[in-house]
Formats: sequence, structure tokens, C-alpha cells
Amino acid sequence: MNKDKLHILLDIGTQLSAEKDYNKLLEHIIRAAMVITDADGGTLYIYGNDCLEFKIMITESMHIFRGGNGDPIDLPPVKLRRENVCAAAVIDRKIINIPDVYDSDKYDFSGPRKYDAMTGYKTKSALVCPMENDRGEIIGVLQLINSTVDGKIVPFSQSDEEIIASLASQAAVTLTNMNYSNQVTDLLYGFVRVISTGIDARTPYNANHTRNMVRYAERFFEYEKKTGGKWYAEGDEKLEILMGIWLHDIGKLTTPLEIMDKESRLGLHTEIVNERFARISLLNRLDHAEGRIDDEEFKKRDEKLKDYTEFVARVNKAGYVDDKTIEKVRSLRAETYTDVDGSVHNFINDIEEEQLSIRKGTLTDKERQIMQDHVVMTSKMLSVLNFPKKFEHVRLWSESHHEMLNGSGYPNHLTADEIPWQVRFISIVDIFEALTARDRPYKAQMPIDKAFGILDAMVRDGQIDGEIWDEFRKSRAWEES
Repeated sequence: MNKDKLHILLDIGTQLSAEKDYNKLLEHIIRAAMVITDADGGTLYIYGNDCLEFKIMITESMHIFRGGNGDPIDLPPVKLRRENVCAAAVIDRKIINIPDVYDSDKYDFSGPRKYDAMTGYKTKSALVCPMENDRGEIIGVLQLINSTVDGKIVPFSQSDEEIIASLASQAAVTLTNMNYSNQVTDLLYGFVRVISTGIDARTPYNANHTRNMVRYAERFFEYEKKTGGKWYAEGDEKLEILMGIWLHDIGKLTTPLEIMDKESRLGLHTEIVNERFARISLLNRLDHAEGRIDDEEFKKRDEKLKDYTEFVARVNKAGYVDDKTIEKVRSLRAETYTDVDGSVHNFINDIEEEQLSIRKGTLTDKERQIMQDHVVMTSKMLSVLNFPKKFEHVRLWSESHHEMLNGSGYPNHLTADEIPWQVRFISIVDIFEALTARDRPYKAQMPIDKAFGILDAMVRDGQIDGEIWDEFRKSRAWEES
């Protein structure tokens, strides 16, 4: 191996280690092999399922390049039969050097000969090398055609064999490491999706939230790529953002279902209040039947109870509760009834008064704090995971999706300078999906225009990023294509 080729091999080793794109890596490998051996043509096969699959095919003098960017090559995989020279290299795990394929009767070269007859090309010398990694696993095969020196086709040399064997080994190890890395990433991403699906499945009212967010994000990035937008993400960055979305609600694993599923102000207390009012009605009837109250008093009590029953049912589902309504709730709290044992009780208790006095939504301040604590739990749960470097921001992006640019968010009250664009984007998608969701227990689906108005107001209030929101709105990422 001369010094020039040794330097080339060292440079190629550096290039292979630096390349992160699998398809580009394959092209680097075959082109490097061709440069080192002065080959006019080359084919790279990948081994799997007892076959060799065509991945890259190049013939320089014919200006042929097939398989770039992972495009499929419409040739059937080569089965591991000894008559196929590339398969024989795998079976015997050795380099095969053929000075002239037309003088060889050991292997089946009918394919190249037919190709030569059709195109006028002349296949002559061939060098076939298995790609074996450091674990003794066959990864693929390098097949080189027509070593050309000073315009003449010559046999591949002993030096070529040595240097290609070294390159094939480096390439096999690099491909193995990339495959392992991809497998780990796929496993992690698959695990993340399973966990997220489990979180959403805890409650039917949240079943599609995260999946919708991921779908919107993917469509947004497609839009940004198509339009040349500044928030386009691809590769590991895109995967990191999507992983942050999949995990943004992982803390809800610890949130009680009675809070997550609370579809009315009273929640689980609804049936308790209804049963209590039914009991009061029976007690009034009993008092009337046994003569403790007259007809007029019974009618008065009955009408009051019906009024309160209708009132509670209405307030329990109301979108907003005003001051007048809250005053009536207080009046209801002051109402009492006497049970059969002579004990005196209130129509509603302190907890129920607090619940019916909720201005907007279905959660009390305490319940809302428990819901908000899911981001704290998200941070705690993700802190125990040792994410690989390419996913090092997942925890921060997941735990910060409720932060607002003006510091009014939670849990850490971050401000604009502390919130990266990825978090700003996740927050907008989260808010938009929550507003327009069709499966929330506590509200009807909000029209898109009304959701736009709310997000526009949040921009004016300095809560969310106006540029990202405008771009998301333009993308129409929520619409089915």
C-alpha cells in the first residue's frame, strides 16, 4: 500500500466517521473504493434475509448512478448461491479478484455479459470484497469493476485487495454503529410513543391530544420546508422536538383521574348533591304525610327545592359564573334541612359551595394547581432518564410548554430570553389543540375563528410568540390534506 493511497484511506476513514446520513454514507463508501482502486464501476450490496440487496450502482464512463438518496434499484436481491460472485465472497468470507470475467467459468457472469451486449460496455476485471464488522457479522459487499490505469483496463492489484479490505472493514464498523444508533433511537422513540399513548388512554377526554400535536408539528415542518420558512426542522432536531411533544404531558401519569376527567364543577359530587336533594324531597313528603307541615309549607319547600335543583344543574355546566350566581350559591349554602334522626344539615357543604362558585371552567384553585403540577412531575420523571446528546433538550422543552414570554406561565415563570423557539412552538400547538379539541369533557369544540382570536389576544398580551403563531396559522397544519 503506497503512501498516497494510505493517506486517501485515512481521509476516507475520517469522512465515514463524520457522515450522519445513511444513504450518503453508502455513497461515500463505494465512491471511496472506486477512487482508491481506479475502478470505473462499483456496486454496493447490503446483506439481510440471506440475500444481498442492491443499494448503490455506479459506472463512471457510462454516466450511470443508481440508488442515490436511498432510491430503490429495480433489481431482485442476489441469493446466497456460490455461482454468484458477490454471494461467494460472503459465503467464503474472502476477497475475490478476477482479472477477466470473460475468462472465468467459476462464477455466473451472464448478467454483466448481457449488460455489455446491450450497452457496448466491456466488463473485464472485478474485485469483490465482503464487508465484515468487528463482531464477525457480514454487513454487505463491495464489488468493483474495471481498474483503469492510463486509459487501459487492468487487473486489480494485491495492493488494491489490501486497501479495499481495510476500507470494507472500516465501512462495516461504521454502518454497524450507525445501525445500532438508529435502532436505539427507534427504540427510544417507540417507547416514548407507547408511554404517551398510555397517558392519553388514561382518560377518553384526552385520547387524541398528543397525537394531534405531533401531526400538526409534522405538517408545520413540511410547510416550512416547502416555503423555505425559518422554523424548518429536520433530522435529529425535528425528532427531538417531536419527542418533546410526545413527552410533554408525561407528568399526567400522577394526576388523579377525577381531576383529569372532571367535566362539571361538582364532578364526582354531582351524584352526591343529586341524591341529597332527592332525600330532602322525601323528607319533606314524610313531614307532610305525618302532619308536621301543612300543605302550604310543603308546597313552599317543594318549589324552593325544585328551584335549587334546577339552579345547581345549570351552574354545574355553565361556561361562566357571575357575581349574582355566586350570591345565590351562598344562599343555598345557608339552607338547612332536618334528617329523620333530628340532625340538621346544610343543602350543600363547603367543598360544593367552592366548586359551584368557580368562575370559569370546572376546576377549583386547588384542583387547578394539581393539574398544573403535571409539568413539575414531567421534569422530575424525565430527569432520571439519561437522554443521548442529540436529545439533550427533550426534558427542558417538555417541562416548559406552559411557560409564557411575559413570565406569567408556570412552573418556573420563565421570560422571553429564557424560552427557545422550540418551546414557543410547542406551547402554541398545545394551546391551539386544546382550544379546538372535540373530545374535552368541559367544553364544546371551539370554532377555529374563535381560537384564532384567543391566540391573537395572547400575542397582544405578550404571552406567546407572534411570528411563530402567524406562521402556524398560515401552514393550516390542523387541516386534513
